[in-house]
Amino acid sequence: MAEVRDPVMSTADPSIPRLPAGASNLQALLATVAETLLSVFRGFAFWATIPLPLVIAGTLATNVVATRPLLVGSLVVLNVVCAALGHSYSPSV
Repeated sequence: MAEVRDPVMSTADPSIPRLPAGASNLQALLATVAETLLSVFRGFAFWATIPLPLVIAGTLATNVVATRPLLVGSLVVLNVVCAALGHSYSPSV
C-alpha cells in the first residue's frame, strides 16, 4: 500500500530578511523629518536672499569695502548661494 504524505506548505521564506513593522515607521518618520529640515533650510535661504543686497549696499555706501573687502566678497557669495538654494522654495499662503 502506498503511503500518502501531506505536503507541508510554508509561505514564510527565511532567506529574505524582513524589517520589523517599527522600522518602516521609523523610516517614514526620518523621511518626514528630513523633508521638514530641507524645507526650513530652503525657506531660510529664500528669505535671507531678500535683505542681503541691502546689507551689501550698506557696506558699499559706508566704505567698508575699502577696509574689509573679504567681508563684502563673502556677503556677495553668500547672497548667490542663498539665491540658488532658496530658488525652489515656495512659501505657503
